[in-house]
Amino acid sequence: MVETLAPQEGERFLDLACGTGGVALIAAQTGAEVTGLDISADQIAKARAAAEEAGLVVHFDEGDAQALPYSDGEFDAVASAFGMIFAPDHALAAAELTRVSRPGARFAITSWTSDEWFEIGARLRPDYENMTAQEWGDREHVRGLFPEATLSFERGESSISAASADDCWELLSNSVPPLKAWLETLGPEERENAGREYKQLLGGGSLTREYVLILGTRQ
Repeated sequence: MVETLAPQEGERFLDLACGTGGVALIAAQTGAEVTGLDISADQIAKARAAAEEAGLVVHFDEGDAQALPYSDGEFDAVASAFGMIFAPDHALAAAELTRVSRPGARFAITSWTSDEWFEIGARLRPDYENMTAQEWGDREHVRGLFPEATLSFERGESSISAASADDCWELLSNSVPPLKAWLETLGPEERENAGREYKQLLGGGSLTREYVLILGTRQ
């Protein structure tokens, strides 16, 4: 995403719903003025620690993608890697991204599509009826969210691997925020049953999912 957005030295770059700051830290290496924002105080603390350890200057804020604490037209580039797609109000999140982007600013968003991983979640999790993140994988839906932008779409695959299916599940269940939060509401038996369902997709210890890369330029 950083390579595609190609931030220049001195440009203002926002990593939106930044998690532990993976995109922000890479962007900071280009010389851009980087800000990261996430709704989770725990994730922001980890991002700050990672930036300090790497010797990079990044400003991190705790905040909501649906109510950004920034001025109109403040950023030259915005990235959101599997982040803002989890905001409940897609239109509001998209409007806020547009608002804080200057005319001509570039943005990149990655989204999962409806796949087997999603289908398992929809079968097991009652909260999935309120989780619409996969709609960001639909081009017409996204076009409706960004009427003031020129858009293009690419598809790719993302893989995560570990030594075994059990190890891969351990990693995913402790690092994917919506999944982790849901699992913490379950008792031991329910959690074991959920793990058994998900591990059907993990084969020899890896998970590969298709994603959509949304690229836009604000008009």
